This record gives sequence, C-alpha cells and structure tokens, in this order.
Amino acid sequence: MARKRKLFAPRESLIQQATINHWRALGVPGSLVAAVPNARAAGQAGLTKGLFDLIVMSPTLGDRTGWLELKADDGELSKDQREVRSVMIACGVPHAVAYGRDEPIQVLKHWGAIRQ
Repeated sequence: MARKRKLFAPRESLIQQATINHWRALGVPGSLVAAVPNARAAGQAGLTKGLFDLIVMSPTLGDRTGWLELKADDGELSKDQREVRSVMIACGVPHAVAYGRDEPIQVLKHWGAIRQ
C-alpha cells in the first residue's frame, strides 16, 4: 500500500541533507553518519543497486554498522532495496527505513548517534 504524500513534503535528497546536518549539529562524539553515493547505480564498478542511503556507526551500535534508507512520505522500497534488506535481515544487520523528516532523527537517537 502506497503511503500518502503530505502537502509540501520534502524530497528524499532534502531529507538526507537535513538528517546529515542534524547529526553534524547534535551528533554523539565517536559516531558517524555518512551518505552512500550510490544513486542511480547502473553498472559502474563498485556500485550496487539497492544499498541504503546512510551508514551509521555509534557507540550504542558497537561493532555493528547501521544502514538507514530515507523515504519521502509517499516513498516505497524498490525491488533492489527489498533484496538488500532481505540480506540485512538474514545477516542480522541493523537497518531501518525512515519516512519524512522526523523518523530518521528518531532512528539516529535510538541508535545512539544523536543526543537525546
């Protein structure tokens, strides 16, 4: 079922920018939130379709790396993203799909990358 887009809802690129900026302003020391420059991966060496948007490292996650997929309010996972997510589930990799501007911040707080 498709999620309904809110009027004036930000695009995914703006959500990503805002999420990174929020982490830069309120990030926990020793944490990292970094973009995966993989947009439109189309056969370029080293790029893999379906990788999530952000990688997250934090003291709370310890030796595990979290993967965060950002979606606009009406966004849906692509087939490639669903396949990557299946691998993450099978391997026990922390991951989340966050919609809109606020959900990614809540995930980063939960993972200990942003101060409460």
